[in-house]
Amino acid sequence: MDREVRAALAALDRRAFLRLAGVVAAAGLVPVGCSGVPSPLAPPADTTLHVLTPRTYAVFTAACARFAGPPVTELIAAGRMHPGRAADDWLARSPDVAGPLGQGLLLLEFGVWPLVAKLRPFTALDGDAQDAVLDELLRSRLALKRTLWRGVRSFAMLSVYLAPEARALTGFPGPFGAGGVTIGDAMVPVRG
Repeated sequence: MDREVRAALAALDRRAFLRLAGVVAAAGLVPVGCSGVPSPLAPPADTTLHVLTPRTYAVFTAACARFAGPPVTELIAAGRMHPGRAADDWLARSPDVAGPLGQGLLLLEFGVWPLVAKLRPFTALDGDAQDAVLDELLRSRLALKRTLWRGVRSFAMLSVYLAPEARALTGFPGPFGAGGVTIGDAMVPVRG
């Protein structure tokens, strides 16, 4: 068997190897990359997006789930939290941020190795693989990758904790003056 493998590898010249690698990569990327947005990450049917596309909404939602941890992941999976909505509303009021964030989300989704440590779209990866991609961005020697991580993470955390559903996780009653929250309510120490 070992001899057969060696003979097969010896028969591959550089051009044949690259052709084979291209076919393998295309077979792995094209069906997933051109498919629609994964339904658990897609915007709800009643959502009108102003800035994000359905694809960037899905990438952002997946990133929020990875950055904010299991309780938020469960809320997103159950359809009870939609940080992409908050992000889209915020970005509609902040067009200077919308362009770079949208480009960063597309890079996170479709960027492949060696730029981003993956060969499939970010939304097609399982949670552990998404964590590995984000960890690689954080620890990279390239400032661009670290900047991408910081930008997506900052906006993800802002969007998650803006959501009223996150208040049950933090014990924060909400912003002063909204929904009957008094300054006294807002000043109560958060349980931890």
